[in-house]
Amino acid sequence: MNPDTSLVGKKIRQIREAMGLSRPRFAELIQVPPTTLKNYELGYREVGGAFLVALAQHPDLHKFTLWLLSDQTIESVGQVSPEQTAE
Repeated sequence: MNPDTSLVGKKIRQIREAMGLSRPRFAELIQVPPTTLKNYELGYREVGGAFLVALAQHPDLHKFTLWLLSDQTIESVGQVSPEQTAE
């Protein structure tokens, strides 16, 4: 079974938008070129493991890790979805 790689990119975009960040600023936080981030978000390129690790380790973004990888949240331990940050 092949997971839909564009789904991960769409979720990354949701995270970026929930944080109120432009693509260049978000790319800077994760330390990837903006064009790479664009390719991830649009599903043109499969998201790499190094990117996922960088997101998981970033102090402002790690709260989305569980949701990004499994569609689950556990608010009691700080794992939320982008929708939950808007509340």
